[in-house]
Amino acid sequence: MRLILDPAVRLYDGGRVLAARGRIIGLAEGGPAALRALLADTATPAQRRLGERLLDAGFAHPRPDPRPHADVTIVIPVKDDAPGLARCLAALAPAPPPATSPPPATTRPAAPPPPATTQPAAPPPAAPPPTATPPAATPPAASPPPAGPFTPRVIVVDDGSRDPVAIARAAHPARVVRRERCGGPAAARNTGLDHARTELVAFLDADTIPSADWVERLAGHFDDPRVKAVAPRIRAANRRRSPLDLGARRSVPYVPSAALIVRTPVRFDETLRYGEDVDLVWRLQDAGHRVVYDPSVVVLHHERDTLRRRFRYGTSAAPLAARHPARLRHIHLTRPRPLALARVLQAKHVPRHVALVWTVRSLEQSAVGIAHLASAYGLGVAWGKIRGLPTISGPRIP
Repeated sequence: MRLILDPAVRLYDGGRVLAARGRIIGLAEGGPAALRALLADTATPAQRRLGERLLDAGFAHPRPDPRPHADVTIVIPVKDDAPGLARCLAALAPAPPPATSPPPATTRPAAPPPPATTQPAAPPPAAPPPTATPPAATPPAASPPPAGPFTPRVIVVDDGSRDPVAIARAAHPARVVRRERCGGPAAARNTGLDHARTELVAFLDADTIPSADWVERLAGHFDDPRVKAVAPRIRAANRRRSPLDLGARRSVPYVPSAALIVRTPVRFDETLRYGEDVDLVWRLQDAGHRVVYDPSVVVLHHERDTLRRRFRYGTSAAPLAARHPARLRHIHLTRPRPLALARVLQAKHVPRHVALVWTVRSLEQSAVGIAHLASAYGLGVAWGKIRGLPTISGPRIP
């Protein structure tokens, strides 16, 4: 598989030292040549071991080829959002081929009639004898039928909507699985997993607007057997910014399930009302799987009730911290020591000014975390801790 370097990676000492985000990786004598081979997709099996190391460190990312007609089931959980469901399904439908009009007729001058001749008419051909069998007609060569537009399997999970008829009408012709009682996003996605029969399952929220080829462009990541989940970038369709937008950086701590492709078997924790996607991603990573974020593929999200959504996301911090205490940190406060860091970097053949750049970026990240906690998300974090959500001691899924 072809690789690309993370945009934050910088090469020093003739390509023997890679530095990014406060971390340094040193290469052996043949390391620069192996790195060039990995980027050109000409690496040997021995050189690919370096690629695995760079992938695990977040210094490199896969660049797979699209996988047309991937065998994927799309699961769309929905509750009381028939217009959004219809919009989502309409976006999944492949565009019809452009209409082709016949070429314009050209006007040519009429040919003059042939000169009259006085030759006698030829006698009519003799009729075949009555017992003769006419020769069998040769059928024309059968041409293969043109490949029609690819339509993936779609399962719509109605999570206890008040008007199931409207949901069924908006979902047509997709298959609808009805849940009589609302169980939340995790339960609805698990219901879709129970009815899917493909190894790859793609989840879409009903308020998303995907491109028709988003699955094709992401499915190639699963050529790597260690990849368990792949997510595109989520951008707002009707506002400036979506709370689900993780930006253009490929190294992210988690991915949302508003648009997510997984390799089964997986299972969401139904005791989590919010944050079930973050919990799934962290469990997969703790089990040694890879979760890929590919911002080159974009799925739009129709935003509504943004402040309420941020508040609800914040309430998930308490149960997530109970399940993953080493992962959830809102603010990274470190004592800046640029001079000491500069000496360490110089000993590793990295310019001293990189220490100042890393120090500034660390302070910026701390400021972003403080601003995040000062928003509606921070209120949700405090409310979740004060109330002591019952999911804090909920069961874990192996």
